Amino acid sequence: MKKLLFLPFFLLLAGCWDTNQPERMYYLYGIGIDFEDDEYVMYAQIIDFTNIAKSDQPNPEASQAEVGVARGRTFDEVFFNLYKSMDERLFLGQLEYVIFSEEAVKQHKGKAIVNSFIRYRELRYTTWTYITDAPLEEVMLTTPIINKAITLSKVADPTNSLKQSSLIQPINFREILINLDEPSHSAIIPFIEISENWSTDKGPDTVYSIESVVLVNLQDPYKGHLKGDDVRGLQWMTEKTVRSEITVKMDGFADPYVTNVVQSIKPTIRPIINEDSIHFELDVKCVVEGVESEDQEMMEKLIKKVEETMEKEIETTYKAALKMDVDVFRLSETVYRKHNKAWKKMNEDGVIPLDENSIRSINVEVVKMNGERVISNRKDSQ
Repeated sequence: MKKLLFLPFFLLLAGCWDTNQPERMYYLYGIGIDFEDDEYVMYAQIIDFTNIAKSDQPNPEASQAEVGVARGRTFDEVFFNLYKSMDERLFLGQLEYVIFSEEAVKQHKGKAIVNSFIRYRELRYTTWTYITDAPLEEVMLTTPIINKAITLSKVADPTNSLKQSSLIQPINFREILINLDEPSHSAIIPFIEISENWSTDKGPDTVYSIESVVLVNLQDPYKGHLKGDDVRGLQWMTEKTVRSEITVKMDGFADPYVTNVVQSIKPTIRPIINEDSIHFELDVKCVVEGVESEDQEMMEKLIKKVEETMEKEIETTYKAALKMDVDVFRLSETVYRKHNKAWKKMNEDGVIPLDENSIRSINVEVVKMNGERVISNRKDSQ
């Protein structure tokens, strides 16, 4: 009799009425966002997991992804217009990256879009974020070389290739929100370009290339674009740099140009507080894998040249960002955290005023150069 009393409750627990069958959903993997003619334009990348789930090299005859386009006066309206052209429900929980057009950021739409995104409960704060001036549809249909799965692309999984070359650090939604909520912070967002420096037997193979960044902050959502030599100093002022290179010109070597691998970056920012001014000393320690030589004097010169070149690159990046009114190394934040009383006295709208002379010194020290057989003879290692 008691078992019969509990039977209605078991019947209620027997079904999962609000679940969705996986095969009856589309999976949103990437989004491109543009703004033109006073409308948002969204490029939605839908991927086919059945084609790539079991192999790093999907069936070349099957499409790994399709890109749909929708427009709207608001960002939410864009999504509803996209739904109208879809046969199944759209699942947002697999979204890996968002690419903004440079024009959308210039028109100050970036933060509004990010704020709209985080209202969708399925979306994660770990979504990678980029900016580009290339056609968004072309970018989102680009696949990795050798027909690798699109889920392994540089934009969807940037941390893998970062272990080999750390020039540009990726950034996600969480980091952008933190940066845009602080007056002294600037978000450093990777800039995607389309490159054709790879080829197959069928012709050029279009790939992603990330070699520059765009700077945005709370006061001005688009401060400017750091590229070329202006961007290289960023990698020497963060411990996130896993591995990078520096090439120097050396007289006396068989080849005048020597490329060295730089690892274990340890930057330190030291504020110098005076009565009416603040200056900064930047110290960077690193490990370098260089060319071995029996000539101790030449190795000493190589170390010195690497240190001087890194110092110059840090200075170049600082001055290039300063022209855009950006504190790219977060010097103001260092004062705020370590010398709050001085920060309260000297900040202007949350930022310590900076000029080209605010950095008093930049000192890079190569604490170790591999191979050790040569470097162990240095006087300062005794």
